[in-house]
Amino acid sequence: MEIFKWYKKYSVNNEELDNHHKALFDILNRLFENCLSNNAVNCLESVADELISYADYHFTAEEKYMRDIGYEDIDKQISEHEYFTQKALELKQVINKNDYELTKEFTVSLLGWILKHVTEEDKKYSVKNRTKYNWYFKDI
Repeated sequence: MEIFKWYKKYSVNNEELDNHHKALFDILNRLFENCLSNNAVNCLESVADELISYADYHFTAEEKYMRDIGYEDIDKQISEHEYFTQKALELKQVINKNDYELTKEFTVSLLGWILKHVTEEDKKYSVKNRTKYNWYFKDI
């Protein structure tokens, strides 16, 4: 059972970035389901490493996209991306301390953050994209 399921309403009107968001949901779901729900602390570090690596890949692509469409609030996005990355790195430190409850709290917090970020902050550049290319979307 997934903790977070992808819904079309989360779309940012960009297939590549939607796929990135789906992948982040998948990694966080695996972190929670496969590791934390089974008390399998030994698998946490590799999934946390994957999360950090993929988040960096995604944030780089997303920030480039925002620059390409002239998104005005890119600095806020970059700051939020840095916050997430810092929290993901802190998760790794917590994992190394073998504190199961704190690890679970961090993981749930990251799950909540990514969902809120995609549905609130990322949707803003989605609207910007629709505005910039309004001529394309008006007949859809």
